[in-house]
Amino acid sequence: MLILVGAPIQYPDHAQRALLLAQRIREKGMEITASWSDRELDLGVGVASGFVTVGVIGAASRLEYTAVGPAVNLASRLCSEAAHGEILVDARSIELLGEGSKGHRLMAGEALQLKGFQHPVQSYTLSAA
Repeated sequence: MLILVGAPIQYPDHAQRALLLAQRIREKGMEITASWSDRELDLGVGVASGFVTVGVIGAASRLEYTAVGPAVNLASRLCSEAAHGEILVDARSIELLGEGSKGHRLMAGEALQLKGFQHPVQSYTLSAA
């Protein structure tokens, strides 16, 4: 699932909003997956910030509002790397939080070698409150 924060409506605090949303997704998702004891479903969340291109793509039979760009790819890769119940955040999102990062329990993780990225990407883990 891709959730855009700051498009089509821009928010100056989009990084803060994205982390709060990620926490809510983890909280509710963990409740739901815990009730599905007969199925295995992992819930990992990836948060990345950056410039993206947004718009409607497709054909007359099916149109979809979506985003493309390196930040979308990074969020997807972080999501794939996140363990069950884990939220991985990129360095740009941390930078955009500024003083707002003090309200979150963020721990530097390892630099990840991700598909489509030439250099390792520094990750941060958002701990449960």
